[in-house]
Amino acid sequence: MPELPEVQTVVSGLDPVLRGNTIQDIHLLWPRSIEGDAAAVIRSLKNRRIHRVYRRGKYILIDFTGLPSYTVTVHLRMTGKLLFKLEEKDVPYVRVEFKFQGGDALYFVDIRKFGRIKLWQPGETLLPCLGPEPLDESTVYCVLSGLKTGRAIKTVLLDQRVLAGIGNIYADEALHLAGIHPLTPANTMPESKQRILGCTIPRILKEAIDHKGTTLSDYVTPDNRRGEHQEYLYVYGREGDTCKGCATPIVRLCINGRSSHFCPECQPSITLPKD
Repeated sequence: MPELPEVQTVVSGLDPVLRGNTIQDIHLLWPRSIEGDAAAVIRSLKNRRIHRVYRRGKYILIDFTGLPSYTVTVHLRMTGKLLFKLEEKDVPYVRVEFKFQGGDALYFVDIRKFGRIKLWQPGETLLPCLGPEPLDESTVYCVLSGLKTGRAIKTVLLDQRVLAGIGNIYADEALHLAGIHPLTPANTMPESKQRILGCTIPRILKEAIDHKGTTLSDYVTPDNRRGEHQEYLYVYGREGDTCKGCATPIVRLCINGRSSHFCPECQPSITLPKD
């Protein structure tokens, strides 16, 4: 699933092209790609001009001008893509086609059909369950220092209500850089580790944005380019390979149904004091 850096890269590609463009027509090839009454959503968006495209967590948001003031969210989920031009391999998986005045088009391509487009009505609170954005060190440290839960820190980082936008890849990478074992209970991290992780999370995410995201399978930019950050990963997806820091083999374990990759030497497990 595309995480914050991939979604931000998509947004950065969409906004300068779509801003100011007016939707002329919408062709729906898979009705469930649009949440709710798809026909009503299409009627509401036709002849609407796009004000801006931006990101919140793992969601792409599109604001429209005029009244009522609609916002659309796009969640790419596992295999969703937004493309300006189609390659032959994409054509069978086009679910929604947006046609713009002037001839431009945007295609929502989704092999597994999990991605969703939703229209938010004026006055609705957008994405109310999302926690703070994790790109500011002081914000992340404030969140980490206030954790009371004994859940594994890896599980906590994947909880979008705690911090919005972090997924499996960047949780593993940030924990490795901070030297924190993924099973560490969140409420047992010393203040020093909270500060380190508070720095490493924004750093890892910003580096991935600079590299246009991580392409492991389906993710591409709107102009159908792969990201580059997969070339810079330290632990994610590297089970059995040697750690770049100490040459210890990378280990994979399952935490709450999700794979976690870490170096047992650089990220030692902690022993809690006995009562």
